[in-house]
Amino acid sequence: MNTPDKLHHYLIKLPNGKTPGDVVGERHEFVLLFDCAKSNPNGDPDTGNMPRVQPDSLKGLVTDVCLKRKIRNFFTLYCPHDGEARAWRDENGQKEDRNSYDIFIREGAVLQKLFDPDTKTTDALAIEKVAKDIFVNELGQKIEAWTAKEAKKGKTKKGKAKAAEAVSADGSEGQAAQVEESAEAEEVSPAKQAKQRAFQLAVLRTFFDLRAFGGVLSTEGPLKGSFYGQIRGPLQFTFSESLDKVLPLDATITRCAVASVDEEEKQAVAESGDSRTMGRKFAIDYGLYRCHIHFSPAFAAKTGFTYYDLDNFLFALVHMFDDDHAAGRHLRLVGLVDFEHQSALGNAPAHKLFELVKVDGVTKDKDWKTVFSSSESEFPRSLADYAGDAPNGDLHVKDGKVLPGKNGEGVAVIQANRIVWEFPAKQSDRKPA
Repeated sequence: MNTPDKLHHYLIKLPNGKTPGDVVGERHEFVLLFDCAKSNPNGDPDTGNMPRVQPDSLKGLVTDVCLKRKIRNFFTLYCPHDGEARAWRDENGQKEDRNSYDIFIREGAVLQKLFDPDTKTTDALAIEKVAKDIFVNELGQKIEAWTAKEAKKGKTKKGKAKAAEAVSADGSEGQAAQVEESAEAEEVSPAKQAKQRAFQLAVLRTFFDLRAFGGVLSTEGPLKGSFYGQIRGPLQFTFSESLDKVLPLDATITRCAVASVDEEEKQAVAESGDSRTMGRKFAIDYGLYRCHIHFSPAFAAKTGFTYYDLDNFLFALVHMFDDDHAAGRHLRLVGLVDFEHQSALGNAPAHKLFELVKVDGVTKDKDWKTVFSSSESEFPRSLADYAGDAPNGDLHVKDGKVLPGKNGEGVAVIQANRIVWEFPAKQSDRKPA
């Protein structure tokens, strides 16, 4: 995998002695804040695509896979190695060279065709070519071993003895055959394991979303049933939950045309030739959502996730909503904070870092209940209904508490990077003019 010798966006700071192509060795925690106005942030198919809502608190929900989908969609349009956004195929229908930033989980894709050489697709044959190169040049295997027949299953001496005992015990050949079958042991050659590892490394170096989020490749293809087909990515998302309860909106809409002749005939009978049909559109009035993202350097080492990947991932977080607007979906990033630890295990518990990012509604009491100050409603209406603060710079740990600045020895074990922050400070925190 060829990695440029410099970052593109510098949303992270390279540790001393590290290059963009090095695997990320420090733990990270991220806080992501985004809002949604007059639209549906994440519809639930089980409820007719209505916005997801917690039934007890009436707070809105957005699933982790929803945000991952937006990141994948972003990288289908944007290639870090090009100066401008590109689509999957150029004007001649030829696939562009995305150099390790292909996306595996694509819309309408048959996953087996993307990496299984038996399907004879262009993508799969390209993966096999990369895997063979890894097999020989990195794993030290001879290319002849690539096509060698797999070792056949054979009975162990212990298994044969058990089978004989079963026959002598009750004379049941069927039972003896069962014991023999259970005693069969598959001989897995080092070359076969190296081949599976080569395929795993090939797909990881080709598809960004597998390096970042992981995936299951052990169902079909060259990694079927293999340990190497179970890939766990270093980036794990939580569900996003709105800070306050949301107000669902249900609008009935009218279409002035029908889809088929049969529908036209039904409408003619029912409504005397009127071709209009009715539909529904669901949304929320406003919601501010918060998501936590965890990054594990241990899994980054297994998938080969580099500082270059991390820089581009943060760039995708910042811009993933820009090209995702639709009539019923308008989301906007309003906050992104990166906590970078000095060590792989981390220098403070994640929940203590998340507590440092404080965002609250600007409220007041009216008629024995709490309402938002701008609208005097129990539901938020815009970002102006919130204020908050987040750390930015050095942090240290003392007596189990995370404190700003460096410790007494001049050491900061955590670095907070406030990448995006659009919230005004709380009234009590604002400095007088």
